[in-house]
Amino acid sequence: MLQTLLQKPQLEIEAKIALEDFELKLLKNKLPKDFSSGNIYKEENFVYKSPQMQVGEFLRIRQEELTINKCGRLYFGSRWTLLTYKGQNNGQKLNERREVELEISLGQRSNATLEELLAALGFALYSSYAKERKIYNFKSPDCDVFLDAVWKIPGESRKNFVEIEGKSESDVLKILGQLGLGGKPIIRESYADIFAEVRNGNTN
Repeated sequence: MLQTLLQKPQLEIEAKIALEDFELKLLKNKLPKDFSSGNIYKEENFVYKSPQMQVGEFLRIRQEELTINKCGRLYFGSRWTLLTYKGQNNGQKLNERREVELEISLGQRSNATLEELLAALGFALYSSYAKERKIYNFKSPDCDVFLDAVWKIPGESRKNFVEIEGKSESDVLKILGQLGLGGKPIIRESYADIFAEVRNGNTN
């Protein structure tokens, strides 16, 4: 049997901004450093949709592993699988969507078990992408800042993004201002949509 841990539905409030390489270097100097800021989260994401879903809705299978940085040395950490539902983006200035997440223990099974289940329910693969993420925590206000390098599966050139996620729109906007990003355009699309467009040859 698949073992799952259901997290409570939550409202995700975040801003996503694309960064050039020089902007990424400048931003790193403004971020708080703590014992976990050098850790790297590596992901493979496979996004599925069904004809019954609304625009912006999807299910995502994510395989994630943690590499721990201790004094410049990298150590392999834990590995886990998440199944996530993302709702439509209902935000005005920022991105706001419902999120429901399951942590799944597959045992001896692979992701193919989940893929077969979704296919039987009428879901089809929409996009696939990989990501390396570093997480930085702000205390006032309480927000997480994610530095993401993202690329389509199979591999291609990486694209840099920053995401700021908080409990309210005002908190996220405050951190954007502190980081000097208040004037940058906020991307409305999810990574799932961004890399589906690349895969399908649509650059709009």
